[in-house]
Amino acid sequence: MKHPVAALLTVIAALASQAQVRWLDTVHDFGAFNEDDGKVSTRFQFINESDIPLRIEHVRSSCGCTVPEYSKAEVSRGDTAAITVVYNPVGRPGRFSKSLMVKLSNDSTERLLIKGVVIGAQNTLRSRFPLADGPIRLKGNMVTFGAVKTGKIKSQFVEVYNASTRPVVPSWSDIPRYLRVTAAHDTIMPGEQGVYSFVFAPMKSAQYGILTDSLTFNVPGEPPLKVEIAAIVEEDFSMLTEKQLANAPAISTDTDMLDFGDFSKSGEPMTRRLRVTNTGKDDLILRRLHTSEPGFTIDASFSKLKKGKSGTVTVTFDPALFHAPLLNSRLQIITNDPARPLTTIRLVGIPHDF
Repeated sequence: MKHPVAALLTVIAALASQAQVRWLDTVHDFGAFNEDDGKVSTRFQFINESDIPLRIEHVRSSCGCTVPEYSKAEVSRGDTAAITVVYNPVGRPGRFSKSLMVKLSNDSTERLLIKGVVIGAQNTLRSRFPLADGPIRLKGNMVTFGAVKTGKIKSQFVEVYNASTRPVVPSWSDIPRYLRVTAAHDTIMPGEQGVYSFVFAPMKSAQYGILTDSLTFNVPGEPPLKVEIAAIVEEDFSMLTEKQLANAPAISTDTDMLDFGDFSKSGEPMTRRLRVTNTGKDDLILRRLHTSEPGFTIDASFSKLKKGKSGTVTVTFDPALFHAPLLNSRLQIITNDPARPLTTIRLVGIPHDF
């Protein structure tokens, strides 16, 4: 067994040899360069100032776009070794920061860093950011949140790219009250990306079901751009107790289809009626009646139904406002029935002079 003092001396000697590896640089900034210029490279060098020969064991990069090139030959005392790092910017517009971990034969490690800004090529920008608003490019003009429960929040991120040679300070206006928009930085530098956080937070008084809205993206000196929002707002029943669920309202309808038969574009408006009954215990509350099909007017004789009570939904269809070859749409009835919050009624008919 090695004497403790000898072991300590061995550790000290090893640490001393590690400390005597001197890197000339561990960070390289390429600055801004064009994607069309292709691959860029730099060299990181170290001097072996220890008493023993050294070699590079391995170099691991954080990304496949960053490739190290080096020799595993031994480096004698006083000699210099180099690691060439090649970065491929193709398809990667914007600011980048990539690291490499170097391990030497004396078990020392060093972290190398390359960084810079890639000015995107036109083909790349068209594929990644196809929508242009002056110097700023966006991935699109629609932000979708999917299903969102009332009282909860859901986030999406909108990326934009400054394709110009000057800093740009965009802004947002006409923001709906249930939406919060924030950015890490107000100014987007040339060739860099900006990321906006969209936080959707529908309140209990929100419009249930399919919700579409918009806000405005503003770039100084350019026409405003409308950005659409889409979500499906659902009531959150997750906090209901077993007793509340047992006493919950329940919706029942006398049909699942309203048939408008054969109709003509020049014909008079037609009306169909649907009977809705609360077969549960608590009050059934009508949250929303909705169809996206043009030509329909929908009215209800109730906003709330007590236990055992019924009400009528009146659907009026004006053929003059209908332009499709076939009527096959959906009426959505949204209520506070936790077992069946969305009831779908088919709206069908056959036009004979379209």
